[in-house]
Amino acid sequence: MNAEEYRLAQDMLISEYEQSLLQKYGLEHLIEKIFLRQSQLIEKNHHLEKRLTSVDEELNNAREAQMNLLPRDIPEIDALEFRARFFPSRYVSGDTYNIMRLDETHVGLYQIDISGHGVSSALFSVSLSQMLNANGSNTLLKSRMNKAPYYRIHEPDEVIALLNEENFFDRYGFYLTMVYMLINVQTGEVRYARAGHNAPVIQRCDGSVESDSRGGLPIGWDFTRNDPVIKTRLSPGDRLFIYSDGVCEAAGGRTNEWFGQERLMEVIRREAQMTADETLDSIIRALADHTKRTTFDDDVSLLAVTFKGRPLKI
Repeated sequence: MNAEEYRLAQDMLISEYEQSLLQKYGLEHLIEKIFLRQSQLIEKNHHLEKRLTSVDEELNNAREAQMNLLPRDIPEIDALEFRARFFPSRYVSGDTYNIMRLDETHVGLYQIDISGHGVSSALFSVSLSQMLNANGSNTLLKSRMNKAPYYRIHEPDEVIALLNEENFFDRYGFYLTMVYMLINVQTGEVRYARAGHNAPVIQRCDGSVESDSRGGLPIGWDFTRNDPVIKTRLSPGDRLFIYSDGVCEAAGGRTNEWFGQERLMEVIRREAQMTADETLDSIIRALADHTKRTTFDDDVSLLAVTFKGRPLKI
């Protein structure tokens, strides 16, 4: 605050009469101290605003970096169409997902929801994404063999068990829910396991909707695993919807009622003739209508996979 601003502020806060009283009783030094303190607070406030702007920019950059790590499409796989929507509750998210080609026949897909929110959960999600990399012949998703084809693709329950061996909660204080899925792009066969995660929804080409409630416990604690592998087969035009709990647990209305899986399935059923993009947008609009908000308390991620291939006769 310069001298002119200082005097202006003084004149605004203290009348002539009040100043004369201060002079009469020799208290001018008190008001000088008050204004000095005020100017110091203004300077600190300006400094804090600059720091907050800088932090805001850094978090926006982190958000953009996380978004860039997530897949937008599946290159060179004509049999599948992949679409997604992703809304972190804060700048960055503990939700993560990926879809990747494992070989000429199989595609692997996962969605993970990490406990907590914010930067620490987001950093942990990036670490998990690196662990679940399909590149190489000896990973969590594939292992090397001595005979053709010289690799073995791990079953969904095996991937979950291998992740669980990391004992994330004791080591890092995190646990996670997960769906891991294998899709055969030639036959339409799907095999998946879910660890504490929401059950995927399948929309058949005739518009009917189904979901299998079987599943295991979240990943991270030293529990004995018993994750059933659920098998189904897709026909051309069938769709898979996979979603984090930020969808079903979005609360709204007078009773603060959850959105729930039934509402989700109803939106999917209603949008049977729409494209995957249009259906995902309708789900987000339904969430906003239910919560009466444009932002969400929990991370929201939605995946849609449409099978377009012609299954082989087996």
